[in-house]
Amino acid sequence: MHADRVIQAILKLDYDKSQVSILTSFVENAASCYGLEPADALDLTLASEEIFVYLCSQANQTEQLEIRCRHGGYFVQLQFDFHAGNFDLSAFNLTALQAIDITSDQPETGLLIASRLVDKFSFFKHDGFSQLILRKEKSYPVDHIGPLPPAKAMRDFLVREPEPEELKLLVHYLHYRYESCVIPMSFQSPGKVADMVRYGACKAVIAADKLGSIGGGIFWAWQNAKLVEFWGPYSFGEPENSAVSSRLVEYMISSIARTTVVGLITIAPSPQLPLEYFEPLGTLNMIAPEGTVCKTTCYYRHMHEDSGSSVWASQLVKDFLTREYEKHVFARKIRIVANEGENISQTSVIATDIDKGQAKATLKPIWWGKDDLKLIQAYVKTLLKEGLFNILFEMDLGHSWECYFTPALMESHFEPCLVLPYGGTGDMLMFQYSGGNII
Repeated sequence: MHADRVIQAILKLDYDKSQVSILTSFVENAASCYGLEPADALDLTLASEEIFVYLCSQANQTEQLEIRCRHGGYFVQLQFDFHAGNFDLSAFNLTALQAIDITSDQPETGLLIASRLVDKFSFFKHDGFSQLILRKEKSYPVDHIGPLPPAKAMRDFLVREPEPEELKLLVHYLHYRYESCVIPMSFQSPGKVADMVRYGACKAVIAADKLGSIGGGIFWAWQNAKLVEFWGPYSFGEPENSAVSSRLVEYMISSIARTTVVGLITIAPSPQLPLEYFEPLGTLNMIAPEGTVCKTTCYYRHMHEDSGSSVWASQLVKDFLTREYEKHVFARKIRIVANEGENISQTSVIATDIDKGQAKATLKPIWWGKDDLKLIQAYVKTLLKEGLFNILFEMDLGHSWECYFTPALMESHFEPCLVLPYGGTGDMLMFQYSGGNII
């Protein structure tokens, strides 16, 4: 397997239920070949079967369905490309169990089953062409290593790329030395992080001395061609050497300086972040398990001159955006969106990333429809019942339709709190649930 090229298998089928065994054999064999354990490969296979059966009942029978199974290093991705005018994604909502009887034979039951068998999904539709992407991640052992010996302070060290075993040791140190709020949820397993770096999902460097002792590290990942997000820097020396953190940040900055990246951002900075390299972008109010509120400041750095762009937005957040853009000197033209009576979908779809360690849930819009207010409030009730008090909503201002969620969000006690420049197709506007009462 090579990290520098896409490895995938492709299958084309007619919309005929008699071919379901061809599909399931294809998915199970490809998923197993790409590293999934048998149980995980079976989950993805069963999900593909449910979706295929549903599509056979909905799609244009003269067309063909294309399925791509891609090796992602630490995950396997299944992509369905099809034409189907009535594909109802509402079963993929976290709250769908309340609306669909799992014992019934209605078509959406299969989609509900499929949605619970995978880790992530996304959906795109344009001119009648649809694309559904499912992701199943590899199973890794969680980091349960015992206490590590304290790292020694370093004076003479190099910042360099780590060997795989050094990278895993770095992750062990993270969980031993740091609170979960500054460690990405995806870093729970050292083996997973090693695969993420190997296959290009993120970059990492360490600070190490001549004997190979590790004194710190930093991670970063391209969110798109213009924005890089980073985690760290992490420093383990006792007494602490601030030069470790500074050198790690300098290495990261120099490695992306000649790229197309416009901005560098951290949403969960470590306590050792050298603030002289960055400017504060905004704050998130995170509720700890014991109920205390912690203000987390997010930081940003311009890498190149921002030539400006235009964004879509609801009139309800125009003043907030104007203030943020003026404060951070982001050249933006705000274009207002509003529904003017055109036909819209009956149902909305929202994906959810859950981090139980931080009692956090991040909502991501997949499709907008008339039931947006009802759906958002159902999500809030469900998440609060599960003890997830930190609820965020990510809105890509490069997609005009996502902005239609704004009135429902504001009515449901969400407030705009942070703008991530070039965080998506356009800027990303983050809303946070403020704790108001949902009836």
